Amino acid sequence: MRVFPHGNVVNFNASVREMTPPELERLLKKVMGESNSILTGAIHMDRGEVYVYGKVEDVSLNTSENAFIMTARTEEEQIHSSRFSLDDLWVSHEMYFDIEDPSSGVVRYPVFYVTFNQRGETEEEEVTLFFADDTRVSNPLDCVVEFWNQAGDVGKETQFISPGCSVSTDFKSKMNRE
Repeated sequence: MRVFPHGNVVNFNASVREMTPPELERLLKKVMGESNSILTGAIHMDRGEVYVYGKVEDVSLNTSENAFIMTARTEEEQIHSSRFSLDDLWVSHEMYFDIEDPSSGVVRYPVFYVTFNQRGETEEEEVTLFFADDTRVSNPLDCVVEFWNQAGDVGKETQFISPGCSVSTDFKSKMNRE
């Protein structure tokens, strides 16, 4: 079974654990079950771009087809579907930060991310999907971007190799950077 790192961040306290496709699917479906208004899209911080696909309707991690499939409904009521190979699934994150929202006061707000590292013929492209409840705070996209800026690197250097885990040899140098 495919295993990949899953970063969990709560107010800058971070940990990384093993995640499998069925576990990630259960987590995302649980999030969808807790709110009927989960905003989804893609974030490309290296290009300074955020794409909003709409409200997520379904997420499926189909191991027999080796596919991550996400379906969303746009504001124009069109269906947007994204499909990625599970082989390209690099890392997932759940991030919770206590924020002061102008209309709700202090709120512990969660955002979930799934990052794929797609290997093209000439280069690799990192694609990160986000999932965020758009009813709990006034500006959910601000949270999506800022949370990713603060903690999007958590778990990216972690490698799970049977039967245990390991980190890259330059681990300490990455921890000391600002």
